Amino acid sequence: MKLQTKRLILKTLDLDLIDAAARHDTGAIEAMGYKSNGEWPGPDFFEALPYFRERLIKNNGSRGYDSWIILEKDTQEIVGGIGFLGDPDQNGMIEIGFATNDSHRRKGYCFEAAQKLLEWALNHDDVKIITARCELDNIGSKNALLKLEFQMDNEDQELIYWKYPIKKVKETQI
Repeated sequence: MKLQTKRLILKTLDLDLIDAAARHDTGAIEAMGYKSNGEWPGPDFFEALPYFRERLIKNNGSRGYDSWIILEKDTQEIVGGIGFLGDPDQNGMIEIGFATNDSHRRKGYCFEAAQKLLEWALNHDDVKIITARCELDNIGSKNALLKLEFQMDNEDQELIYWKYPIKKVKETQI
């Protein structure tokens, strides 16, 4: 799957890209047509690669409720990652997460990518609740989530938990 914004392309991961990322094989990533400065995948995303690989195999491909790369449209450089931690649960809840490579922070890429992915998710009837979480000292993520209109739900000693206020429009009879 592929989504576009003014400056970015969001693409779901495939097994070849996951395997190259798991090997930190920049050459293989570039052979797939992407530019990489070696920052992607970051540590948190790297740890999640086996989970996303397993999901792709289980689902016989991406359904969109998994991991996406964020590409600069003009250069095809991977500037970060975004995605969901699985399909909607029985309550219709999904959790979004995102990260930008160090060299591409403070450019609004997470906000722009998250805005597009939220729009994608809200077009699916099975999505009823969207959550997020970030570390207490992650100012960039906090600012992006606030700008996206997430609301703080609660926090513990390590994380802040957020909810997105989904506004479902009810049809009225005329």
